[in-house]
Amino acid sequence: MIRVLHLSDVHFGAVDARRVEPLLALANDLRPDATVLSGDMTQRARPEQFAAARAFVDRLPGQVICVPGNHDMPLHNLWLRLIAPFARYRRAMGPELEPTLTLPGAVLQGVTTANPLVWKAGRLRRASADRLAATFAAAPRDAMRIAVLHHAPVPAADGTPADMARPAEVLAALARAGTDVVLSGHTHMPHAGFAETAAGILFLQVGTAISTRLKTDANDIALIEIGAASVTQHAFLARGNKGFVQAASARFLKGPQGWRAGA
Repeated sequence: MIRVLHLSDVHFGAVDARRVEPLLALANDLRPDATVLSGDMTQRARPEQFAAARAFVDRLPGQVICVPGNHDMPLHNLWLRLIAPFARYRRAMGPELEPTLTLPGAVLQGVTTANPLVWKAGRLRRASADRLAATFAAAPRDAMRIAVLHHAPVPAADGTPADMARPAEVLAALARAGTDVVLSGHTHMPHAGFAETAAGILFLQVGTAISTRLKTDANDIALIEIGAASVTQHAFLARGNKGFVQAASARFLKGPQGWRAGA
């Protein structure tokens, strides 16, 4: 069983200071094999915000894989956003925008969906789709294939349409690549489901882990347990002055017809 801790939208520059140490304590208690951060490390892509994000990431357990979000590009510096949108991200978080992580029984591939041309909404570039397909094609047959995106091509928990260009085409590209699971953020609302698409892909979104930019009544993270043909997502929520406490769990089983809810 592989254990992956999923965080997103930490937004350094708009952090709820009450959340940082409890999250790090919980993360280290859970002892995941890997920690995934699905974008928006900062609020405004400023150097000091990236420095704080780097210090936070350095304290996370397991192997860490992260991808940039739209907030990780400069908003007001249009020249920098168009010429070198991820220069500050690369200096702080590492040069690789689409990292690959191989674990026993799973392969995780980062996909950069942030779009410098429109800033907020996402896109899937052809090069990113090709890289995803190549990574998954080279993976062992029985490995769970997990894509890490900031934006997801499915509606948010409240039914808001996908904040991504040509979502149907993105779904098709993910399916062609053989994607089993997509981990994402961006909406600041946790959500899990597979009924939005017939592509046989399980979408797992988390909200904002430690920022003040809530769209629900709680900050949240998730621990994901991955088996040979199953995924169990354990949610952890933090409200008020309390630390993170375990909330609901959901189990999903993968069969010849795709994913279904498990007991």
